Amino acid sequence: MHIHPFLRAAGAALLLALISGQVEARSVDETPPDSVCTILGTAGRYVDTTVTVRAVATSQGKIATLSDGQCKGQIDLAIDETNSHKRDVAAFRRAIASNGAQASATVFGRFHPSTDASSPYVIDVYSVRDVAEVK
Repeated sequence: MHIHPFLRAAGAALLLALISGQVEARSVDETPPDSVCTILGTAGRYVDTTVTVRAVATSQGKIATLSDGQCKGQIDLAIDETNSHKRDVAAFRRAIASNGAQASATVFGRFHPSTDASSPYVIDVYSVRDVAEVK
C-alpha cells in the first residue's frame, strides 16, 4: 500500500526531468546569428527577410554600418525614430556615436536593397543585443 505514493513521486520526478530537458533542448537549438559575409554572399536569399547578424558596427556621421574584415563587406544600418527610443537601440547608438567608435553587436532587423551604390544593402534595425565596445 505504500507503493502508490512512491510511484506518484517517481512519476512526478520523471515528468519534471522530461520537461526541463525539452526547455534546455530549445535553448541549444537557437540558431546563431549570421555573419556579414554569409548574408552578402547569398544576399538574394535574405532580401526582404528578418535577419540576425553579429558583426562590428561603426559610424561615420549619421551613417552606421556593420562590417566584417573576413570578406571586406559592409551593410548599412537604418534606425528609424520609433526604434531609436528602445533602450537597447539607444545604448547601441551611444556606443558608436563618436566618429571612429566601434562596437561588436548582434543586430536584428529587416534586410533589403539600398539606393546607395557604394553600400547595396541596408538593415532596418529592430533591436540590438550583446553590444561590446571594440578598442
